[in-house]
Amino acid sequence: MKTKKKAFVAAIAALIMTAAACMAFTACGSNSYDVGTSSTVLPAYSTYTNMIASIRPMVVEVYGDGYGTDDYGNTVLMTSAGAGVIIGSDGDDGYYIVTNQHVVEDCYSMYAKVLTIADDGTESTEAYTAEFIGGSHERDIAVIRIESDEKLKTATWMNNVDELKPGCEVVAIGNPTGTLGGTVTRGIVSQTSRKISVENIGSMDLIQMDAAINSGNSGGGLFYTYENDEGEWSAALCGIVNSGATGYDGLGFAIPADDAKYAADNLIDTYNDGSDPDNIYGYVPGDASLTLTAMSNYVYSNDLSAREGIVYAYYATSEDLEGLDTYEEYLTGETQTQTFDAIREISITDAETGEKVTTAVTSADDVYDAFDKVGAGDKMEIIVEAVGSRRVEIGQNWFGQPMYTNVLALSGTEETITVDSLSQYRYAPPAAPSIG
Repeated sequence: MKTKKKAFVAAIAALIMTAAACMAFTACGSNSYDVGTSSTVLPAYSTYTNMIASIRPMVVEVYGDGYGTDDYGNTVLMTSAGAGVIIGSDGDDGYYIVTNQHVVEDCYSMYAKVLTIADDGTESTEAYTAEFIGGSHERDIAVIRIESDEKLKTATWMNNVDELKPGCEVVAIGNPTGTLGGTVTRGIVSQTSRKISVENIGSMDLIQMDAAINSGNSGGGLFYTYENDEGEWSAALCGIVNSGATGYDGLGFAIPADDAKYAADNLIDTYNDGSDPDNIYGYVPGDASLTLTAMSNYVYSNDLSAREGIVYAYYATSEDLEGLDTYEEYLTGETQTQTFDAIREISITDAETGEKVTTAVTSADDVYDAFDKVGAGDKMEIIVEAVGSRRVEIGQNWFGQPMYTNVLALSGTEETITVDSLSQYRYAPPAAPSIG
C-alpha cells in the first residue's frame, strides 16, 4: 500500500508541475499561439543612402605584384593591396585611377577591381588589368589606367577644399585589410592641414579626420558630404586617403584634393611626352629627386664627454644624394668608411632667382621643410658630420684584461656635399622577374 500511495502522489505532483509550466509559458494545449511571420517593413531609403550608393563605384580595389624585403633583408616577391578613385576618362574606353604611390611602388604588374551596383541593389566586381601612368614618391600619388567597354562612374574633385573646416562631415571609402573593398566609414574633419610623418615618405600636410582607417584604405576616396535645404545629400572628392601614418589610433588622414589633383593631372599630362625616350612614365615637373627618410637620435660627442642629438638620413634613394652616407648603408656595411652622416645644415639656391636659403637642422622636420622649398635645377649644399662606431675600454675582467664595447660617436669632421643642379624626379616601375 505504501508503494502505491507514493506512486499516486508522484503522479499528482507531475500533473501539477505540468499545469504550472503550461501556465508559465502560456503556450500549451488550446492556449498555444504561433509566432508572427510577417516581415518588418524597412523605411524608405534616404537620399544619404542613395548618395553612398552613387559614389561607392567610383572607388576601386587596387592590387599589385612586386618586390619587397623580408625580415632577413632578402628581396622577395609580394602582393600589395589598397584602393583607388576613378577620376576621369580619356575618351577612348580608358579610365584614370588615382591612388597612393606606396600602394603600387615596386610593383611590376597591377590590376583594379571595379564595383558595380545594379538598380535592384545587387553588387558585383570585375577585375581589369592596369597600366602604370606615373607616380610621385614625395607626394605619395600615383595614377594607373584601365580600359573598359562599360561606362564607369568618375569622381568629382572638390574645387574649394581649402574651405573645409573642423566639424565638416566626410566619408571614407576604401579596401581595408586589402580584402574588404567598398567599405564605407564616416567621420568629421578635425584639422585641414596637419603635418604628419608618413612611413617611408616623410612629413606631409594632411587632412585629419576620425573616420576609421586601416591598412588597405590607402588610395581610397575621402568625400565631403553635404545636405541641402531639401534634405538631399551630395558628395565631392576632398582627399585621397593615406594610411601610411602609424601610431594614431582612432584617427585617419588624407592628402587634400588640391594637392592630389595637381599631382595626378601632371602625371597624366607628362605620360609619354617624349622628353625622355627611355622613360615614358609621367612625372610632376619641377619636383626634385630627393627621396629620403630622416630620423633623430643621440650619439656620443667626439670626445665622449656627453651625448648629442643628431639628425640623419635613414635611407635615400635619390641619385642626387649619392654622397650622403645613410644609416641604412652603415648598418649593412655598404659604405667603405663604415660611418653615416649627421646632417647639420642645408642650403638651397634657387635656380631662377639665385636666392639662397640656409636651414640649421635640429630635427627631422627641418630636413623635410628644407626639401619642400627645393625644385629641379636648384643647387643644394648639405653640411654633414661623420658618425662612426668607436671602440671604448669599459674596464677589466677577472684576469685583469681590458674589456671593450662599441659606441656611436661624432667624428668632429665636417664636409659639404654639393649638388650643382638637382635632377628632375621620375619614377619607373621595376621589370617583372625573369623565369628560367
